[in-house]
Amino acid sequence: MTNSESTMTGMDADGHEIRSDIQSLKRLWALAGPLRSQIVKGIAFRFAQSFCLGLGFGTSIKLVTDLMWDDFTPDTGWALQITALAALSLVGQIAFSYLAAKTTWMAAFDLGGQLRLSMLDRLRQLPLGFHLSRNRGDTVTMLTSDMQSVENFMSDGLPRIAEALGMPVAILVFLAFQDGIVALAALASIVIAIPVYLKASRHLAKLGIRRQDMQAAAAARMIEFVQGIAVIRAFNRVGKGAEDFKAALETFRNLSVRMVMQLTLPLVCFGMILMLGVPLVLFAAGWRWLGGEIDAATAITACMLIYATYSPLLGLLAVMENTRMADASLTRIDRILSAPRLPEASRPREPGGFDIAFDNVRFGYRDRAVVDSLSFRVPERTMTAIVGPSGAGKSTILNLIPRFWDIDGGAILIGGVDIRQMSPERLASLITVVFQDVYLFSGTIFDNIAFGCQDATREEVEDAARAAQAHAFITDLPNGYQTRVGEGGASLSGGQRQRISIARAILKDAPIVLLDEATAAIDPTNEKALQAALAALVAHKTLIVVAHKLSTVQAADEILVLDEGRIVERGVHDDLVGKDGIYAKLWRHWREAANWHISRKADPAGNLNDTAHGNEI
Repeated sequence: MTNSESTMTGMDADGHEIRSDIQSLKRLWALAGPLRSQIVKGIAFRFAQSFCLGLGFGTSIKLVTDLMWDDFTPDTGWALQITALAALSLVGQIAFSYLAAKTTWMAAFDLGGQLRLSMLDRLRQLPLGFHLSRNRGDTVTMLTSDMQSVENFMSDGLPRIAEALGMPVAILVFLAFQDGIVALAALASIVIAIPVYLKASRHLAKLGIRRQDMQAAAAARMIEFVQGIAVIRAFNRVGKGAEDFKAALETFRNLSVRMVMQLTLPLVCFGMILMLGVPLVLFAAGWRWLGGEIDAATAITACMLIYATYSPLLGLLAVMENTRMADASLTRIDRILSAPRLPEASRPREPGGFDIAFDNVRFGYRDRAVVDSLSFRVPERTMTAIVGPSGAGKSTILNLIPRFWDIDGGAILIGGVDIRQMSPERLASLITVVFQDVYLFSGTIFDNIAFGCQDATREEVEDAARAAQAHAFITDLPNGYQTRVGEGGASLSGGQRQRISIARAILKDAPIVLLDEATAAIDPTNEKALQAALAALVAHKTLIVVAHKLSTVQAADEILVLDEGRIVERGVHDDLVGKDGIYAKLWRHWREAANWHISRKADPAGNLNDTAHGNEI
C-alpha cells in the first residue's frame, strides 16, 4: 500500500491530514489496482453520454441556424437528418448512461470489498497497541460509513465529475474553432471561479475529516451504550447513557451545520462568478457580430451553447460534498492501511522445538515500563505458572509470546528461534491462547469449538468438549451442539463460555497453550475436573498459566512469582509456600479469603447486621 504521507499536502490546526482533489483521485487510482480498467470504462461511458447530449444541442443549433436563412427551404431529407440526429442523441444518452451506471457501480462494489479485505488483513497484522489506542466505534465506522462514502463517490461522484467536465470542454473547443474571442470570454469566468472552488473544497476537507471523526465518536458511544445496557440499567443510569450518546450526536450535528454555514458563501460566490460568463459571452458575441467579425449563425450558436457550458459546472457544487466526504473517509481509512505493522523476517525460520525462553526481555506501554530484564525458560511439554499481585505484568508476558506486541529489548525464543524471525502464520499455528475475557462468535456451539480447526469432525469436537468438561451441559441444551450462542456468547454463563473456549484450544491442538485466568469463571463443582483436563494437556504441550486462583497452579512444574515486571521468586508450590515470600503471602491470603462468609447476627437492640467473617467454620 502507498503510504498516506505521500499524498498529504499538509495538516490543519488540529493535525488532520489535508489533500488536494487531484491527490485524492491519485490515491483512489492507486487503491483501485486491477479495477482501473473498469473505472476508465465507466468514465468513458459518461463522456460518451455527454457527447450524445452535446449532439442533441448541436442538432438544435443546426435546426435554428438553417431556418434563419431566407433562402433555405426545408425538404424531406433535411427533416430526416434532424430526426435521426435527435434520435441518435436520445438513444446514445440512454445506452451510455446505463453502461456507465452498470460499470461504475460494479467497480465501486468490487473496490469496496477489496478495501474492506485489505483493512481486515492490515488490522490482523497490526500490534495490539494500535487496537487498544482506538475505540471500537472508530474502526466499525471505517468499515461501514467511511467505506460507504468511498463507494458512493466511485459509483456516483466520479462519473458525475467526468460528465460535468465533458460538455464544457467540448463546447469551449468548438467555440475556439468558431471565434477565439468568444471562446476566451466563455473561459474567463471559469478561470476566475476556479480558485474560489478550490478554497471552498479545501475548507470542506478540513471540516470533513473532523465530521467523520465526530461520527465515529457518536458510533462509539452508541456501541458502548448497547453493550453496557445491563450495567446501565442495574445502576439506574439509563438517562446518563442516553445523555452521553445525545451529546455526541449534538457535537456531530453542530459540526455538520457549521460546515454548511461556512460553505454557503464561497459556493454562492463560485456560482455567481461562473454565471457572469453568460452576459460576458452575450456581449462578446454581439460586439463581434456588429463589427462584422462573425456571422449571425456563429453569434446565435455561442448564445445557445453558453448555458450548456456553465450548467454542468454548477453541478460540481452538488458533487463537492460527496467528493470531500469520500476524501475524508479515505484519509481515515489510510490511518489503518498506512499504520506500521509488525516487521516480518525476509527469511522465516522454523523452530527446533516448542520450549519458550525469555532472554533479558524489556517492554513497556508508552513511557511506563512493565517488564524489565526478564529471563526465564519454559521447557517443552511442561506447565509453568505465573502469579503475582495485580499490575505485576503477568498478562503482558502472555501477550508478548504470540507477538501481540513487539518487545523493546532482549528476545523471546521458541525452539531456539526468535519469534521475530518466524512468519506470523507459523507463529500463530504454534500457539493457542485462552483469554480471561472469552469471546464467542454468533454461531453454534459446534462452530465455536471448531473455530481453530475448520475441518474437525463431530467426534473430535465432542472429545475436546469432554476434555474441557463442557460436553454434559452442551448436551443438556435444547439443540445440543447446534445451539446458537448469540453475539459474544450472551446466552451462556461465564463458566460455560470459558469451558467452550478451552475446548476450542484443545481442538486446535497447538503445541503451546497460554491460559490467562482461564479458570476464573469455573465453579467449584467443575474445578477438580478442569484440573484433570489441564493435567492431560501438559502431557504433550508447553503450557503457561496465569492465575490469581492459586489452587489451579499447585501442580505446575515451576511457578514464577512476578512483582513490578521482575521475577522475585521461582520454584514449585511446596517450596514457595515454605518460604516467607510473596507467594507464601498470596497463598495465605487466598486460603483466608476462601473461608470467608457473611453471617447475620442480632445486636443488643435486636437489629440484624450482616458481618463478614474469615476462618470460621
